[in-house]
Amino acid sequence: MKQTAKSLVATVAATAVLSFAANAIAAEKIKMTMNWTADSAHLGFAMAQKNGYYADEGLEVELEEGRGSSVAAQMVATGQAELGYADAGAALNVASKGAPIKIISTIWKSGQFGVQFLESSGIKEPKDLVGKKLSVPPGSAMVPLVPIFLQANGIAESDVEIVSAAQNATLGLLTSGAIDAVAETPENVVVPLAQQGIEAGNMYFYNNGVPLVSLSLIAREDKLAAHPDLYRRFIEATMKGWQEAMKDPGAAVDALLEIFPETENSKDVLMQGAIYSFASVCPGGSGDSIGVTDAATWDNIYNVMTTAMEFPKDRPITTYYSADYLPANAYACP
Repeated sequence: MKQTAKSLVATVAATAVLSFAANAIAAEKIKMTMNWTADSAHLGFAMAQKNGYYADEGLEVELEEGRGSSVAAQMVATGQAELGYADAGAALNVASKGAPIKIISTIWKSGQFGVQFLESSGIKEPKDLVGKKLSVPPGSAMVPLVPIFLQANGIAESDVEIVSAAQNATLGLLTSGAIDAVAETPENVVVPLAQQGIEAGNMYFYNNGVPLVSLSLIAREDKLAAHPDLYRRFIEATMKGWQEAMKDPGAAVDALLEIFPETENSKDVLMQGAIYSFASVCPGGSGDSIGVTDAATWDNIYNVMTTAMEFPKDRPITTYYSADYLPANAYACP
């Protein structure tokens, strides 16, 4: 009987050791390089980290601040990060040059690029830009997008006065009346103006004839093939993080500030930015699927990129993205 007891203790101890070892092995390390420094575009990741969703999936995740979408894509392409969070356009350009990377989830399903204007300007829809001065920052992604936007809305380029002005000058030009509108993002225009007590409006390119996804998750093709479950678990936890962030923006902002205490963004700015970030995650509103862009939309994106943005036509769009790593049951926007 004594021997049996000892055997039982040994068995329990061995089981505990094996269980501990299994859990230790299951905590796989994975690094995601972000597009830029931490802001409202990263709230869902912070929520997933803070609430333990990554840990629940057996992952030890490092969220690394970045230095631009193209750099993030290149970090993934060269194997310096398992995942990148980058603007889809930048990632696609890197991939088109031969980098072995794929987009595996579109977090910002609509880009934040669009046209912003003072509420007092009387501008409400694209046709209201006729006869107005529209500022476009030189060298920005808006340069090729503005003509597509105007054409999609039946506006001749000659009907709008395009002003080339540096990004850091546009707020002053807008508030002084030197320009009527600017092609930018609401976080760079609407939010800072709100801090000054000035109301500004916004209309997205995405909702006005220019379907382009933005910030997306990208990974190397060989790593996806070798560790498909790792990426599926990361995306599962991430989708849950974004869903919960939208349910409780305040908690998501607190999580971001805790993980990235050196961010220059205040809680108030992050809360305002969250409105636009969540709108990009869920352009279809409540019930939209987080992180999922359908094949028809991808075809439209490819058409825009190949006809107006000099994207090569030598490979189909399906070469550049995969839906194989998305959750079986999509996470719905609240």
